[in-house]
Amino acid sequence: MNSVSSIIDDNNTLNIKMYILDPLSVIIKLAIISNKPVGTKLLIINNVIYFQEPGPFQALCRFIYKSNKTDLQFIYNPINIACSYFLSKTFLAKNKRMKQLFISAQNGLKKLIETYKNCSIIILTLNYYYAILTNHINEAYNEDMFVKDNLTCYYTKEVCEKLNNEWTDEKIKVILDIITFLTNHNNNPNNVKTLETIMDPMDTNTKSIINSGF
Repeated sequence: MNSVSSIIDDNNTLNIKMYILDPLSVIIKLAIISNKPVGTKLLIINNVIYFQEPGPFQALCRFIYKSNKTDLQFIYNPINIACSYFLSKTFLAKNKRMKQLFISAQNGLKKLIETYKNCSIIILTLNYYYAILTNHINEAYNEDMFVKDNLTCYYTKEVCEKLNNEWTDEKIKVILDIITFLTNHNNNPNNVKTLETIMDPMDTNTKSIINSGF
């Protein structure tokens, strides 16, 4: 999958462990960004995605944290893992509403595509992520759409199972209820803050699981 592998950071000092992400959290963060203004960017620090909304300090903050658009490569594997597990026929049989969350994530990708409209390689990559989501949302399940890259090996079966199992039915219901509310009341930017707050303890759990899994 050349569009992703071609933007891999060749910095040998990069600690890849810090960029391993919880698959479903990535989908939720993309859904959150669908409710953010165009120009909002993602910042990955210690296994957690944060948001950098447009403003005079965005560029300075990204410089300080050494963040740039190539960091979008780190959501590739999590997106596919989340689709394979949470949009599987087995999972959808007990919770059809999951599709709405992933559709919201697609809307988040659309926002990012608009944000990076002047960078063709990033647009190509984001469109590819969008297609992976569509493949599972439409229940086509074409496994050939995903091609392993040099980050795939870090998402071991053990780590993925631990991360996915953190999402109990109760937690998922809360997330889906909020996503439904945001879909119907997306005119108030303060509404999405509730979802961001709920994600805080999950982000903490993610860091703990990943740190114990390597």
